[in-house]
Amino acid sequence: MKLYENVVIGNFLYGLGVSVGKRLKSGYLPGAVSLLQQTPEDKALGDLLLAFPGTLRLIEFKAKGNRSKKELSKYKKLSIVLEGKQQEQEISRKVHWYVETAPSFLNGVESIFSPYIDAFTGKPHSKQPFVLESFIESIADDAIATKNQQRNQEEKDYLKLVRWCQGVGETGVGALIVIVGSEGGMNFVALDDLMELNMSYSRWMDYQNNKELIREKTLNMEHKQKAHERGWSYGM
Repeated sequence: MKLYENVVIGNFLYGLGVSVGKRLKSGYLPGAVSLLQQTPEDKALGDLLLAFPGTLRLIEFKAKGNRSKKELSKYKKLSIVLEGKQQEQEISRKVHWYVETAPSFLNGVESIFSPYIDAFTGKPHSKQPFVLESFIESIADDAIATKNQQRNQEEKDYLKLVRWCQGVGETGVGALIVIVGSEGGMNFVALDDLMELNMSYSRWMDYQNNKELIREKTLNMEHKQKAHERGWSYGM
């Protein structure tokens, strides 16, 4: 039996949604869940980017036994950039994760977790068995605990660093923010570029409102132009 990575990611996201929903007792929570697998940002960042007001997680999923030369190359580039930078390494171990999974007849999924920068070192205990459900619960706990906070600048800078060290320029990959209320209501905000997730929630909303104003002005100008053209046509 083979357990494909996209199957694991799909179930991971479903579990995360359920976990966040049952914890959200009041207010609302804006967040972005960006599945980057097989997009241009897959090469630059990883498989999955989770961005909440005070919580950021960048996760690479691999089926156990999948020895990807591409992944090893990406890891080496990041390791060189982070070498000797203790603070950046601490941020990386908090934010950036590597997850290997395999089917298990007893547990459904057998998972091995590691901070990304330790995943390929070959050191003892660099990878630890961990229940996938517990990983989901820990992210949901962090998302709810920090829902009224902003991510610190170091985490925002780390995300830029990961992209930069892979030598990837602008990819034009957009993002969606979903704003979920405690009563289950949802609202989506579209962003033109994935890296705009580094904005605060208030800036997200300002960004969206400005886009709406520009869109309304453009439509009004188009209507006026068409009306003018119709009037000119009738006059002729």
